[in-house]
Amino acid sequence: MSERLFIRLGSNSSAPCAWLVWSEQEQEIIASGELADAHALSTLSERAGNRPVDVLVPGDAISLTTVNLPGKAQRQALKALPYMLEDSLAQSVDELHFVAGPRDGDTLHVAIVAHTLVQEWLEWLSNAGLKPRKLVPDCLALPLQGCDWALVEINGQILLRRGIADGLSVSRDWFDVLLPTLIEDLATPPTVACYSQFSAAGVDCQLQQLDLPLLVLAKGYLDAPFNLLTGRYTPKREYSKQLLPWKKVAAVAALALLLALANKGLNIYQLHTQTAALKTQTESIYRTVAGNSRIVNVRSQTEALLRSLQGQGSGGELFEMLGSLQQAFKQVPDLKPENLRFDGTRGEIRMQVTAKDYAQIEKFKQLASNRFQLDAGAMNSVDGAVTSTLTLRSK
Repeated sequence: MSERLFIRLGSNSSAPCAWLVWSEQEQEIIASGELADAHALSTLSERAGNRPVDVLVPGDAISLTTVNLPGKAQRQALKALPYMLEDSLAQSVDELHFVAGPRDGDTLHVAIVAHTLVQEWLEWLSNAGLKPRKLVPDCLALPLQGCDWALVEINGQILLRRGIADGLSVSRDWFDVLLPTLIEDLATPPTVACYSQFSAAGVDCQLQQLDLPLLVLAKGYLDAPFNLLTGRYTPKREYSKQLLPWKKVAAVAALALLLALANKGLNIYQLHTQTAALKTQTESIYRTVAGNSRIVNVRSQTEALLRSLQGQGSGGELFEMLGSLQQAFKQVPDLKPENLRFDGTRGEIRMQVTAKDYAQIEKFKQLASNRFQLDAGAMNSVDGAVTSTLTLRSK
């Protein structure tokens, strides 16, 4: 029998949590109920057993939006997604979790939620011994049944799904105020799959079978467009309990063998590696500053370059500017300068940089703009890397 445990979390730890055990094979409810608060989730650990645990989270805690992606280099653009939406957000992008959803042409649906909320939900479940396989916004689990919208009322709260990946969750009083603004720009009244008794001017309510609200959400859960457990929150793959002891034995044996083989040659290898890395880094820095690809003796050539710059009277200004960029390069280690030119008369550095994606260049520009007036050329994607030309002048 294919059975699943569904849990709908409350908006805070003291809010009630509804739960239901549903058999897909038998199409029947095995058990259901409501817990007083999140602290009572531990009472469900026995019911969970070996059943999958699917969790619904409050839709009013999640921002659903869209963003237009360029036709090319969409993989790189996805990495820059937080910075593309940054101007429309009240919080720092570092405090938010971004989840890419379905795409409609160049339009990508995005779910945004605070890291603190995701961590709080997972902490409630972890403390109860429950391991969710998905976290889904409750309003987006409503089946559309071929309609434009879908609606259900739960404990005085309206869950409304508007299309594939848009929806909201509000109190009934607020919904009555909000509804006219939702339909005022529509050419025709939207058809609404109503899973609760509902009527309002301007909508075509098509009454569905009036099941238990959580059962309605359970039936549409697998087709929901977002799973918040992505990125750092992706569930780790678990090994069978029978194989776990052997895995530990194999790991210890492999470690012992590796140490025995590496003991004599490790120090020599490390020295060679460090020497080679230092040489490569030194040559890279010289080529960046001097713009000369031919190196005979990097030490003597560097000393000559320093004497030349100091003699021109512009070396001090150049190195002061490079020193001010040091922290920006440290915070974006994968961004590399490919070419650098310094104009002493204009007091500006012009450099061509290469990074793995758009987000790294945007982050570097943001850091550097604290100390410099910065002009940036177009960003181009070539062979899996992104290049741009930056011109910096001291403020």
